[in-house]
Amino acid sequence: MLLLNLELLKAGFPAIVVPVERRLAYCEALDIAHVEGDTGPFLELVGECVREGFAPYWHVLRADAGGR
Repeated sequence: MLLLNLELLKAGFPAIVVPVERRLAYCEALDIAHVEGDTGPFLELVGECVREGFAPYWHVLRADAGGR
């Protein structure tokens, strides 16, 4: 997961934390991407985690935008 976070940070996204309750889904999606070449489930899960990682910033961004 460290390499994934490195690539996310290099692309301007926040690092993600995969909650314990989603670790099995993460590993299964990663396995499907590796074995079957279907990256859809993995990208969906990572996308959800990225959106959740941005959650603390949405409040600040909305408040800042409202003041202008």
